[in-house]
Amino acid sequence: MTFWGDCGDWLTVLGPHLVEPLFQPPAVARLHRLAANLPGDCSGVLELRLAPGPSVVDLSVPLFSPSQAPPLAEQTSSPHLRSFLRGWSDPAGPFHPLSSVWLEFDLDREPQGLPVPIVCAKLQPGCRESWILDCLIPALHERPLSPAQRRWVALCLQEIPASATLLYVFSLLSRGSEAVRLEIFGLDPAGIRGYLERVDPGLLPWVREAASLFTGVERIHLSLDIGAEILPRIGIEGSFAHLPRREPRWKELFDRLVDGGLCAPEKRDAALAWPGYDSFWTAPDRWPAKPRPAAGYCVRRLSHVKVVCRPDRAPEAKVYLMFGPLVRPGATASSPASRSASAA
Repeated sequence: MTFWGDCGDWLTVLGPHLVEPLFQPPAVARLHRLAANLPGDCSGVLELRLAPGPSVVDLSVPLFSPSQAPPLAEQTSSPHLRSFLRGWSDPAGPFHPLSSVWLEFDLDREPQGLPVPIVCAKLQPGCRESWILDCLIPALHERPLSPAQRRWVALCLQEIPASATLLYVFSLLSRGSEAVRLEIFGLDPAGIRGYLERVDPGLLPWVREAASLFTGVERIHLSLDIGAEILPRIGIEGSFAHLPRREPRWKELFDRLVDGGLCAPEKRDAALAWPGYDSFWTAPDRWPAKPRPAAGYCVRRLSHVKVVCRPDRAPEAKVYLMFGPLVRPGATASSPASRSASAA
């Protein structure tokens, strides 16, 4: 099934849910202006800060099929991103080990058309270290790694234990940074502490407490930013296979964030209430003219929670809320929400 229109159509469907305390009108207006430039067959992930008070809301768009890449390649103003997306869409190209590509748009300022996003590549298992260092990262980052940066990235890759895997690689170039980000999946809090002890023990004193927040959490990710050294910014995120109404540990995780002063209670409650869905029958006045009425659903899913640690400031907690089209039974699923709806 093909979905016409743009991503903004699905934000319109979500309208009654894009309200305080998680969303403020200026942030929602920016989301709409950006989403008007993004295709309607993509899911979206909203990144929100959980501390008290208003905040920026950023938007990420996952591309789960190389066929989704060419239209966005033609829209971007970045030559290296255009080349990378075209390369991924080529079945004979060098990027077939990627299972998806994510485009993260920062909305701390007014978007002008389609801003250049942070680019994130999701790896399939078994990618060679040499391919990551000498092919993937230079393509994402527009330039080869410096010798010092290459040594640090290689060290971080080599110290990943057999029980974990490198899942994502990011370029932070659009933020004006030379750093790349590695995101490792499969470490529990004790494993995070042991890994950091091996790669850079100086990170431990200000990460240890944040890691303990994720005790008992499933699907934990650790992210590190690497320039000429490992930068003083560590991200830890986690989620659960089931959504809150079937998984009480979601609330336990949010309660720990509230108790630690990292999350406003009202934002906790709003995040836990996010999951659900709409269809033409529940939102006929907001449903897109295309696809045909009743052609599918717009699903809302709680994706994950992240805590970002820096030595010079208090930890920052964020929640990631997924939304997007879910096709009707018998059609082809187009997003993780499609594959996860049974977990609701």
